[in-house]
Amino acid sequence: MALALRSAALWGTKFFRGIIYMPYVTSMVAMSMVWLWMYDPTHGVINVLTEMLGISAQQWLYDEKLALGAVIVMGIWKGIGYYMTLFLAGLNNIPAYLYEAAKIDGANAIQCFKHITLPMLKPVTFFIMITGVISAFNVFEQVNVMTSGGPMNSTTTIVHQIYTRAFTEYKMGYGAAEAVFLLLIVFVFTILNFKYGNQGQDLDI
Repeated sequence: MALALRSAALWGTKFFRGIIYMPYVTSMVAMSMVWLWMYDPTHGVINVLTEMLGISAQQWLYDEKLALGAVIVMGIWKGIGYYMTLFLAGLNNIPAYLYEAAKIDGANAIQCFKHITLPMLKPVTFFIMITGVISAFNVFEQVNVMTSGGPMNSTTTIVHQIYTRAFTEYKMGYGAAEAVFLLLIVFVFTILNFKYGNQGQDLDI
């Protein structure tokens, strides 16, 4: 998406950037309610579309084999605009003369992408990987609203487990232990980000 919408001079790119980024700045609870309706097995938009294509309706959030994938799709849709924006910033920081020199030497678009774009995006990619993993460990709202961790705990997450243990089952010690464990995980990835997050900034260009 970042590559497709890289040029602001093309018609409609600003509009599509805004449309793709908009879900990220909206409330997770509100978007979870919208997707909960879309996944409705009887009147949901997704099942209506699949039936139009000749595919039988699915119990998206009530089938333990489908529920986690359905929640993941919603999470990707919600956050993809943010990561696209980061990659756009990284693409705009790549010096144009690198591509000009490569084209003079006979490089095609694929070679330019492989040998210029990807290496120059290394710091951005690493930052996205680290922050994405940390965000994945903190998933809660969409699980709590859409599935409550079910069916059969197929969509539960660490944060949802902490909430369930501490504030539903009132096992405060158990919940606190899980919270400390989560803190240690996030701490490790944060240290990795500080240590390696700037790698690639000193590429020889």
